[in-house]
Amino acid sequence: MKNIAKTIFFQALAAACCVVLPMTAGAAGLSPIKVNSALGQPFSAEIEIIGLPTEEFEFELAKGNIASPEAYEEAKLVYPPFIRQLRISTERRADGKPILRVVSSSPINEPALNLLVEFNWRGGRLLQKYSILLDPPK
Repeated sequence: MKNIAKTIFFQALAAACCVVLPMTAGAAGLSPIKVNSALGQPFSAEIEIIGLPTEEFEFELAKGNIASPEAYEEAKLVYPPFIRQLRISTERRADGKPILRVVSSSPINEPALNLLVEFNWRGGRLLQKYSILLDPPK
């Protein structure tokens, strides 16, 4: 009887692990965007990548992009022409945390932006919408 109870316990434990581990392993997210620029300046912002272990973060496999015009259309968002000048790079901040850095080479003169950021990593793909209001420079 003891062996049957052990077997049932280990089967239940294995089943629970099969359900829980896929939900937690490799689950990434993106933090709110931190804008470091103002209206009429080249755009500069950071998005922290959360939910992936910092020490095991694979920069070569984690990429951020501005979503395609088709993705904007599916999300019922306008794809403005100035979006093409935005670039996203995956970097490590001074504190060691991985981030997506969003920059433009030219000034952004639109006060309201809707960014649709696509993040791909080994464990999946994520689309995140950011609504941004740029303040005039101080």
